[in-house]
Amino acid sequence: MGLGPPEEAAHLRAVSAQRGVRPWFTTGSPYEELALVHDPTGPLQRVARRKRKLVSRVISLGITLAIMIALYFWQRDQFSNSATWVIYGIVLAVSVGFGVFSFLSWRQAKRIVATMGDGMALRLGRGGVEISGAYVSWSDLGSLAVTKGKLGHGPQLTVTRTDGHSLSVPLDQLDVYPATLDSTARAYSGGRFGVDLAALEN
Repeated sequence: MGLGPPEEAAHLRAVSAQRGVRPWFTTGSPYEELALVHDPTGPLQRVARRKRKLVSRVISLGITLAIMIALYFWQRDQFSNSATWVIYGIVLAVSVGFGVFSFLSWRQAKRIVATMGDGMALRLGRGGVEISGAYVSWSDLGSLAVTKGKLGHGPQLTVTRTDGHSLSVPLDQLDVYPATLDSTARAYSGGRFGVDLAALEN
């Protein structure tokens, strides 16, 4: 998934030539900045996991229906009791509910993949941070932290400026360990900023 030194250096030179890149992002050496493009591996794996779960729920629902139909024809006289219908209705509703939830989760994961960026996700350099096309110098930075994502989303790296405005990128779209982000931020900011990783411990 990662690039070797020659490929990484070539990649950084190409990135640095892109229009709009701030001059404080240097060129020529992979050690002068950390540049990360949006990596679809994590989101695609989430889609695959949720698809498997959806298929499992559909199969489970089919088995439940088959058993209920078989019981109906085998002991039809018991269905004259309304309590039996209530129990069957609850069992069926629970199975359908799990299936619907799995379907919505799968659709959400697919939507995240469809809408994720395909360019530069994060850059850490001696002058500051670039996140999803926005530039924040170290002097304008309020904090760097891993935050919990919204329902259905994983943890995110959140950059908060001194004016309170924040920008985020999902961690599973970054091909790097959170601890590496922390150490890199400390190195390039001269020890002024690290990444708060407390959310990963909860």
